[in-house]
Amino acid sequence: PPVVLPESRCSPVGEGAARCVCSAAAVPAPSVTFELPSLNVTVTEGHRDFALTSPGGGGTVPGVGGGTGNVPGGVTAVLTLRAGLEPRLAVLCAARNGHGAAREQLRFVHPAGLVWAKVGPVGAVVAFAVLIALVCYLSQSRRK
Repeated sequence: PPVVLPESRCSPVGEGAARCVCSAAAVPAPSVTFELPSLNVTVTEGHRDFALTSPGGGGTVPGVGGGTGNVPGGVTAVLTLRAGLEPRLAVLCAARNGHGAAREQLRFVHPAGLVWAKVGPVGAVVAFAVLIALVCYLSQSRRK
């Protein structure tokens, strides 16, 4: 059955718009669709905001790097969501072939959030080191 690959995600592009990438693999190559359950909409190939690479990763979608090029039966689809999105819009990636189907909700990745995800733990370690140094300094100054 098809497998939705980990690089599948949505990311913001511009004011209130988003770009969702769905990568899936299976043999034979799966058909990929996007589902928007809250809007009761399924977006398939042929929709103006839907772009699809050729099966096996032979085609290219502008701005999509790497992807499924080395995966047999790999397919990558891109959906551009226009302005006016709901804040909590759920986007599902669905992949189907003759052997089965797979669906997965795509996570929204915010580039600024990735920076803070790295800065937070580093800041905590630095703060802890400063705290230990302060405790050592105070304990040494009390002994004198």
